[in-house]
Amino acid sequence: MSATISRRAALVVAHDYDDFPVGSGQLDLRGDNSPPLLTRTDLPCTLTPGAVASYGEIAGDGRLRAVLAALFGVRAEQVLITAGGSEALLLALTCIADHGESVCLPRPAFPGFEELAGLLGLHVIGYDVPGTVPRRGRVPVLVCTPHNPTGLIYSPEDTGDGDGWVVWDLSHSTLVDGSAAEFGARLGAQDVVVFSLSKLLRLPGARIGCLIARDDDLLTAAAAAKTHLSMSTNRPAQDLALHVLRDPLLPNELRLRTAHFAEMRELILDAVAESSALTAVPAVAGTHVFVGTVDRGDAWQRLRAAGVVGIPGTVFKTSDSWVRLCVAQQHGVIDAAATRLRSLRSARTR
Repeated sequence: MSATISRRAALVVAHDYDDFPVGSGQLDLRGDNSPPLLTRTDLPCTLTPGAVASYGEIAGDGRLRAVLAALFGVRAEQVLITAGGSEALLLALTCIADHGESVCLPRPAFPGFEELAGLLGLHVIGYDVPGTVPRRGRVPVLVCTPHNPTGLIYSPEDTGDGDGWVVWDLSHSTLVDGSAAEFGARLGAQDVVVFSLSKLLRLPGARIGCLIARDDDLLTAAAAAKTHLSMSTNRPAQDLALHVLRDPLLPNELRLRTAHFAEMRELILDAVAESSALTAVPAVAGTHVFVGTVDRGDAWQRLRAAGVVGIPGTVFKTSDSWVRLCVAQQHGVIDAAATRLRSLRSARTR
């Protein structure tokens, strides 16, 4: 009898953008296609060959931790550098619940939430977005803000009082104008932040993120678990992130990028409002708009036929009557997409 893989691994569902192809003449709104944040090519690596040849600190480069700590208004020792936001998420889930215990996750949501929880043997209790964040005794809850895929915003005040951990996924935040420090000031002892620098700095290939917490025991446990995962995060990636974060032009670049996304978001929402066939969750931040069909037909197929390709709602653990569109695109792409969305009409108005 041949060996078998674990049921947890066999049940993992993974999607790639290529699973949802873009044909000739179609517009690609599947993910962030905006230009790199940095327009120059001088991205030096200040590490010596000897430094690159060593693992480095498990918790991450002290200089990078200090910069992030200043952004969030916490101490540097409360920041753990990770290999992207996904490792930060895995470490957080590992530390807040044991195998067989429950965790509350949003639906719809980034698919990695439920897939990683499943790999860890956690029981998932879903809660609806839009909707209130549930607190069930000591059951941990995860909150994504700005929420992927709806673009809604949650704050610590929205979770009410509870005894369990709250994991905040801020991976789609832009951290402009002191918002990170304002959020950090409201974090309690049971709050954990996971964050993707890869998204913030438009450096997905660098795979750099962080976990932030005020609880010393959780930080110790997360660092120990990280020792058996990525060991220390890629040192050139940390050096690159530090270089970008220290750039005096970065705050203004982030403000311009955030303003551009807001304009693109409104163009899509306005177009949906003018289409009798579509509806949308009223996104207020982030890079995504969640669009649905009024008659609950297959949204991905409907929009693809109109030449606009996003990611089906089923990927985000909801029905096929929804599709996620990413507004992190050039202005001309969004203008064209808005025209095509606006032209869609329900069967009653044709």
